[in-house]
Amino acid sequence: MSSFTGIVAHLIVGRKPEPYLAPVLESIAEVCDYAVVNDNSGTAHSANSDVVLQSRLARAGKLTIVHSSFVDFATARNACLDATPPEFSRAWGLFVDADEVHGSELQFMAALLPHLPDEIDAVDGYSRFFVGSFDWWTEQQRSRCFFRLSPRLRWSGRIHERLAPVHRRIALPAQWFQYGHVVMPREEAEKSRLYASLGPGAAPTDAQVTCATPASVWAELLRKANRYRGHHPSAMAPVIAAMRRERCDIFKKVDALAARQTSGDRLRNTVRQANALRLIAWRAAEARLRWRWPDDPRYQLPLKRHQVQAPEIAIHVGRSVEGRFTNQSVQPGR
Repeated sequence: MSSFTGIVAHLIVGRKPEPYLAPVLESIAEVCDYAVVNDNSGTAHSANSDVVLQSRLARAGKLTIVHSSFVDFATARNACLDATPPEFSRAWGLFVDADEVHGSELQFMAALLPHLPDEIDAVDGYSRFFVGSFDWWTEQQRSRCFFRLSPRLRWSGRIHERLAPVHRRIALPAQWFQYGHVVMPREEAEKSRLYASLGPGAAPTDAQVTCATPASVWAELLRKANRYRGHHPSAMAPVIAAMRRERCDIFKKVDALAARQTSGDRLRNTVRQANALRLIAWRAAEARLRWRWPDDPRYQLPLKRHQVQAPEIAIHVGRSVEGRFTNQSVQPGR
């Protein structure tokens, strides 16, 4: 079985303020022994780094921030690999997006890691993608979660980055929440333009970005949306309450766009939802058969924590050199 040596989260943030960053960090704090954040805003100080430094992981001294400029997503992810403390060189990495919030499923996933055979390199789950508001979701997608760290690992790809070498991976029936499309319409258009600059796809014009509306950015996605009637993670409660007040008019327009679905749209969406539920049920049966997960009592025990001597937050200001970082430690707040 695996020689469990802790969990270190890898997260990247950029120049644009991330509205879900605080709940993202709170949702992983109970599971992680450490976190490495690449702030690629190109500055030594940003709105996102302020949020990071106020997180529970930062207050506990379990955090490294690497400041850099943005090149592409693989370069940003590799910065996290390079800045991982050597004590965690054989730990499990946790892939985190700045708009991806976990619930209680993450602790159950983490509980399985010490009991996996060494040949398993990665553990995936499923993200539910919301669009326009917190009441509509468009797809359930198999997504990265945990991966076994190794000196050989590198990310590649300017966009939709890929990690290698990763040989054998498994998927658990665990679901979490992706809010990348629950933003202001202009932010959605700006994100489309960034992605188009890194890969295939037509970039919105300046006029389309300036005049973005819910209809211009989400109409097609909302044709494929199903209403969500479940609960969101507890870490999201204050954010959702505030946004429901602040974006009431936008959310009403989102509801109106979703109401335009034809009977054919609704039928296809119902079938898509049923397929998603069937996939999760199949994964649940597989997990119980192979790992007795999550019912086995050993998955209820607390994880053995990996302690690292970190009397203060380590902030590294780095310049990329052939994919590696030369780091200079500075005091927080300088």
